Amino acid sequence: MPGPIVIVPYDPRWPEWFGKENVLVRAALGQSMLGIEHIGSTSVPGLGGKPTVDMMAGVAGRNEADAVLPVLARIGYTDVTPEPDDPDWYYCVGKGGGTVRRFHLHLARYGSGFWHRHIVFRDFLRIHPDAAEEYLEFKKALAERCREERMTYCTAKTGFVCWVEVQAAGVSMAQMVEPDIAAIAHTFERWHKTVRQYEEYYVQQQRRERDVLVSKLGGAVVGYVTLLSVSGYPPFREQGIPEVADLNVIEEHQRKGIGSALVHAAERLARARGCTALGIGVEQSPAYAAANRLYPRLGFEPDGRGITAHDSELHLLKPLH
Repeated sequence: MPGPIVIVPYDPRWPEWFGKENVLVRAALGQSMLGIEHIGSTSVPGLGGKPTVDMMAGVAGRNEADAVLPVLARIGYTDVTPEPDDPDWYYCVGKGGGTVRRFHLHLARYGSGFWHRHIVFRDFLRIHPDAAEEYLEFKKALAERCREERMTYCTAKTGFVCWVEVQAAGVSMAQMVEPDIAAIAHTFERWHKTVRQYEEYYVQQQRRERDVLVSKLGGAVVGYVTLLSVSGYPPFREQGIPEVADLNVIEEHQRKGIGSALVHAAERLARARGCTALGIGVEQSPAYAAANRLYPRLGFEPDGRGITAHDSELHLLKPLH
């Protein structure tokens, strides 16, 4: 059984451990392996994390991944976990003993989206020390809250990871300014959104009732989310829990992590204001199927009060501390 999640300070031996293991894995797999990368927190100088060196080995496909498992077992990688949820990530194989494993080798399709996302995330943190420091503090808080719940811990990091990835792809996220009113309305005109709606949002932002966070790519608006200081949902309002509302990403930029990044940006804002939880409501209908899948992946859980009768919404909560 894996032990509790422990975040330790950066260990300068981690790159050396990767270097030696890299040589061993390359010698064992030969031409079956198309590339290997040091990923995860131990690959970022100065960043603390779980004391397990994560590596990513690229193979041509699932058959090749299956074929190398016996070879890896001979050099100590005997803890095999299939990864069925991503078509380009085949296995996580562990090497080590006790409650803390020293190495995890992720077998993935070389050059795939999975492959590139992990490299992009690592490289962004390497050159943005402020983001790396924020990630460390974020992980410490999560580890304290999810000490024995590894799946919950990993899920709750999704928003931060997307927040980094979309920035690395050139997407900006910032609070709405007045010129954004027309730009947002133009982007979402096909959705029958109006200038008047965003003018009202801007007024509410000036009154500190609602924050509007806008994402742009190449200067063009691609999405936005709003954060209500006072929720319209009585249980949230009574507890002083702010609510994420009106999350939108235009079709051609959906499924790129922008929605997840925007929700995380709202989380950061709520956390900076000392909020201990963040709420969200989502209609229980086929039209909102994507949202109903998204929010649990970001660490939100139902508040236990069921679906509200007047609007068929399920309300979810995420602890922030």
